[in-house]
Parts: sequence; C-alpha cells; structure tokens
Amino acid sequence: MNPPPVDRDAASLPDDPAVAAQRRYAKTEAGRAEVRGRALALSRQARNLLLIIEPGRAAADWMAMVQGCGPAELQALREAGLIAPATPAAPVAGTAAPAPEAAAPAAGTRPTLAQTLAGLGYRTLYDRITAEARPVLGLIKGYRLVLDVERCNGPDELRALALQFVEQVRVTEGPAAALALAGRLTAPEPAANAGAPG
Repeated sequence: MNPPPVDRDAASLPDDPAVAAQRRYAKTEAGRAEVRGRALALSRQARNLLLIIEPGRAAADWMAMVQGCGPAELQALREAGLIAPATPAAPVAGTAAPAPEAAAPAAGTRPTLAQTLAGLGYRTLYDRITAEARPVLGLIKGYRLVLDVERCNGPDELRALALQFVEQVRVTEGPAAALALAGRLTAPEPAANAGAPG
C-alpha cells in the first residue's frame, strides 16, 4: 500500500497550534522508520501520537486519544519530520468533497479500527488486550503490555494502546498478523448472559 501523499508546502509552514491541530497528518518515511526503530528520544505522548496518527482524522482527534498529549507533542513530530500534512484527495468532478467531520463510515465502507474500538466496552477491550498480549508478543513484551494496560486511565487510553498494539504487530510481523489481531480485538461482544451457566 502506498503512503498517503504529503503536502510539502504546508509541512514547512509554522502554523498556529489551533490550526495545526485541525489538519490531517500522515507519517513520513522518517516517521515510519521511527516507529520501527525507536531511534529518537521522543516523549511517551509524542511516541504514542506517532504510532496512531493517520490522515483519516484531524490531529486534534488523535491527540485526544493520548493522555497528556497536546500541541507541543504534535509540533515535536512535525519539527522532527516524522509527520507532515496530508494532501487532501481532489474530489471527482461533479461530486462534493466529503465532510471533514464525518465520523461514521459511509454505507458500503468499512469502519476504521479506531471507530470499531470505540464501540467496545472498557472491560471487553481490557480483557482482550491482556489475553492477546503474551501469546502475540511473548512473555516479556506481553508482560510489559499488560502493565501498560493497567496504567491506562480510562477507555480512550485503552483504545490508543490497542491501536499501538496492532501497529506494533504490523511492523514486526506484517499486515496479515495485524489484521488477524485487530479482528480478535474487535470481534462483536457476546450478548449479555449468552451461554451463562444456569
């Protein structure tokens, strides 16, 4: 899959933090390399933002998913050249451009992983991440992920951690393994009391 196009002119503009937060960003090649190699001394918030940011949403939406993340972390990623404003796709002649605030997927399209995770309850996601951590990552890395789960303060942080987990698996094991993990994490919740012993 080709990376989304990057608006090189907009990448060099010193935006007001409020304007920058409303833009959509894509990882640059350097950003993808940093996800794989972890060479730079980024803050935890900036690294978490780098892991989850995609051009599908405005930066402010992604920052809201990372506790303690704000304009400084976004600016750090921009200054390091790890992200750049994504170039919006030109609308087809005779059609209207999609509304930027459209959060729900259009009919016939699949929701993003973040949208699907948003539909899961905290307890379900907590249980699924902890159940998958050790089998997928191994004993030590899995244990570290379980500790990160325990540190999460609420469902938004847990969802951001789930996105990081899937991205980590994509980088280390490939897209097929990441897709399988995402499927297990986002499987529909069983109906209440279904199959409960009587």
